Amino acid sequence: MIGGILPWNFPFFLIGRKLAPALVTGNAIVIKPSEETPNNAFEFAKLVAETDLPAGVFNLVAGTGASGAALCDNKDVGMVSFTGSVETGKRIMAACAANVTKVNLELGGKAPAIVTANADIDLAVKAIRDSRIINTGQVCNCAERVYVERPVADEFLSKITAAMSATKYGDPLQDADIEMGPLVNRQGLDKVAAMVDAAKSDGVNVLCGGEVVADVAGHHYQPTVLQVDSNQHPLMQQEIFGPVLPVMIVDSLDEALQYANDTEYGLTSSIFPRMQTKS
Repeated sequence: MIGGILPWNFPFFLIGRKLAPALVTGNAIVIKPSEETPNNAFEFAKLVAETDLPAGVFNLVAGTGASGAALCDNKDVGMVSFTGSVETGKRIMAACAANVTKVNLELGGKAPAIVTANADIDLAVKAIRDSRIINTGQVCNCAERVYVERPVADEFLSKITAAMSATKYGDPLQDADIEMGPLVNRQGLDKVAAMVDAAKSDGVNVLCGGEVVADVAGHHYQPTVLQVDSNQHPLMQQEIFGPVLPVMIVDSLDEALQYANDTEYGLTSSIFPRMQTKS
């Protein structure tokens, strides 16, 4: 039996990503969705009930963290697969240790994007901006920090600031043209705001945004660009999980690569050179 514990940000997709490997290796699975977004899992279970999958192969249990803890404590569970925060992952690993239960953990991300001196700046700006605002920045494998080479830094900073500032945010249920909705809850909003406020106290240069949106219903934070001078700053090392983009100017590609690899964890990375073609 496999235990699958889900985060809230991609609840429908991640059921399939945990269910399929379990089935092809001959295992039943118990899915525990996040208490923040359980309805996707309920709808998924309805679809499974319409298939020929035998009863008891796919199982769903709702609830808070206590339900996840029960999966970890159950001796019939041979492996727990969890996607989510580092803090919760540590607790799951500790809970599984008592039964020496196998764990598979995907925890956080701090994906770097490198903009080279010969980059197509407009392409880089569009790709990085879209990556930062998708799901309001609440995606573990989207660009969380940028290193831009000095010769193109002014142009990139000017254009990425303009692009982020122009992002239309609000309630997507009220306006179909909205590009970015709210953060998942007040806790998520408070975390993002606290990180940016601490950075401002450190003297980090805020190029746009940097404030909670008070006049729109929901937990909204302004699309934000900050210029950071040190790769050891928390904005460059800790997952933000919101529409906030820290950018650091570097003097060479080698320096950018060194900083990109200087992180505790990472899921993806991207680089924006201008491709050369042979005639």
